[in-house]
Amino acid sequence: MACRKVDRAIARKIIDSIDNFLFDCDGVLWEASKEIPGSADTIAALRKLGKKIFYITNNSGKTRSQYVQKCKSLGFHAAEEDVICTGHAAAQYINAQNLKGKVYCVGNTSMGVELDSFGIKHFGIGPDEVPGSIEQIGIQQHINLDPEVSCVLVGFDPHINYMKMTKAASTGAVVGAIKIPARKEPVVVGKPNSVMFDLLKKEHNLDPSRCMMVGDRSDTDIHMANLCGMDSLLVFSGDMSYERLQALQTSADTDDKRNLIYLNIIVIN
Repeated sequence: MACRKVDRAIARKIIDSIDNFLFDCDGVLWEASKEIPGSADTIAALRKLGKKIFYITNNSGKTRSQYVQKCKSLGFHAAEEDVICTGHAAAQYINAQNLKGKVYCVGNTSMGVELDSFGIKHFGIGPDEVPGSIEQIGIQQHINLDPEVSCVLVGFDPHINYMKMTKAASTGAVVGAIKIPARKEPVVVGKPNSVMFDLLKKEHNLDPSRCMMVGDRSDTDIHMANLCGMDSLLVFSGDMSYERLQALQTSADTDDKRNLIYLNIIVIN
């Protein structure tokens, strides 16, 4: 396992060999609405060295614009082109498929905004109450299915209920409890899958060998880096701990253990 603690020599090699840094956000740069000490200074120092910074997150509850505002409020320089979140990536992916018809969105208003930015017709966001009596639940004639639906998009939905899962399964939903009755495999946009990096790579002409993914989860951030041919840097400021990393090193599962670099704390004076 190529897993090394960062020292001055490794840090120098990273700076010399990496042009583009992809940062996970929650647990890496901030916790809730509080910056993790030193993270904003680290981003600023990397930018001063001419490095390109991208913010990459699985959170579908905010638009790119909202993420830019959050970055700025916590002291991180960011523009929309620097941010890729699952809502925007999903809308961009759907747009590229040239689908004819509507999207049934089991999601939130931010996902709707991203779909609107590509002119994609959609519905389903918000409450979907169960009609009639309990005995009528699941009876086909009491569920109005739109024949123009050509895609089901699933993300964080605070209003998820039986009706939404039933409609989604009937039109081909893609995740969790929905994909099993739908009998359809999902196209998963979020990490560890490569969709978000593929979009960044195409838009910014990125060379994976000159990119590094910085994250706090081995199963999403580090795994994606492995799949995409990037180096990776695991931090202990969020989900991962040194003890868990040691357990990973002795695990028989090698998916999350290739090209893994770790560090304890970065201190910038």
